[in-house]
Amino acid sequence: MKRLDSYILAQLLGALGFFVLVFTGVVWLTQAVRLIDTVIASGQGAAIFLTFSALVMPQVLVIVLPLSAIGAALYAINRLYGESELVVMMAAGLGPLGLIRPVAIFGAIMGAAMAAVLLFLVPAAGTALADRTQAIRSDLAQALIVERQFIHPMPGITLFISDTSRQGEMAGIFLNDQREFARPVTYSAEHAILVREGMEARLVMRDGVAITLDARSQQINTVKFDQFVFDLSDLLREQSTRIPRPSEYWVLDLLRPSAEMLASGRYSAGDFVAEGHYKLTLPILAVIYPLIALVTILAGGYRRSGFGRRVIVAVGVALILQILTFATRSQVQERPMAWPLMYLPILLGFAYVAILTRRLSRPRRRSRRAEAPA
Repeated sequence: MKRLDSYILAQLLGALGFFVLVFTGVVWLTQAVRLIDTVIASGQGAAIFLTFSALVMPQVLVIVLPLSAIGAALYAINRLYGESELVVMMAAGLGPLGLIRPVAIFGAIMGAAMAAVLLFLVPAAGTALADRTQAIRSDLAQALIVERQFIHPMPGITLFISDTSRQGEMAGIFLNDQREFARPVTYSAEHAILVREGMEARLVMRDGVAITLDARSQQINTVKFDQFVFDLSDLLREQSTRIPRPSEYWVLDLLRPSAEMLASGRYSAGDFVAEGHYKLTLPILAVIYPLIALVTILAGGYRRSGFGRRVIVAVGVALILQILTFATRSQVQERPMAWPLMYLPILLGFAYVAILTRRLSRPRRRSRRAEAPA
């Protein structure tokens, strides 16, 4: 039995590595687009991009691990069943409970990995990522003085600088201001310099022209200037004023939010409580998903034509549980005292596994009863 457990577990872990690599690449690409925008807009290099990619990886794993768990279980069990290996095991006396044991161990490994990511890595990496992003955006000179790149230091603002000097002087300035959609303004100047004092910042442009477009009359107005001061104070942010997101707190703090956490008014008690129980429910769901894959494939018996329909059913059940998790989380955000609802998907998942396991055990029980009188 130990050899069979080790063999099945090895098949599951081998498939897990493949699915983790595939899903990580896909999900990371969706995050990389946002990271690239942040890095380019602030004029940073490849080193900062790699640092940000490492810090965002825990959030990627939160999505990847549950998908990989059920994907690996479906692939490995389908292959073992399709190649008649499970049929031989069951013919040799291995019952449903014996098959569930290695899959449950695999699910426990996935649950422990999810717990480590959610309870430890996500808060630490999320705080570090937010602090680094805030620090980069607060460094106004580094964010703006970038040669020969179109940067977007804030929504509606596009800036291009042809040349810069060590003294901070800029030449060949192009600045497009579309914060007022009905009246966009484009500035072009020969020279400019950045002036900062306290929490105020100004871009002083010299020898240039301002071009405006009247949306109503569709007329272009051109104004030449010797010197023009463009206000950039909105770009400055104090790092001390950053409000941590609920995901940055430890789970014990989330379950009982303090007055200090609620003082900002940006997040409610429901946001913190829902995030805390969300971090507790996801690891348990990661344990259930491989079991759902196993009992769903075994439920209909062996078929030479394959198990495509059962794979779809297993994925559908897991998807329903995940949707219920998100739905109950939204309810708890509005009503914190309704937090027990977030454990409803877990109960439904265990009930599904228990019902199918009992159904798989019935034929064997009947056969034993039939053999008893003989």
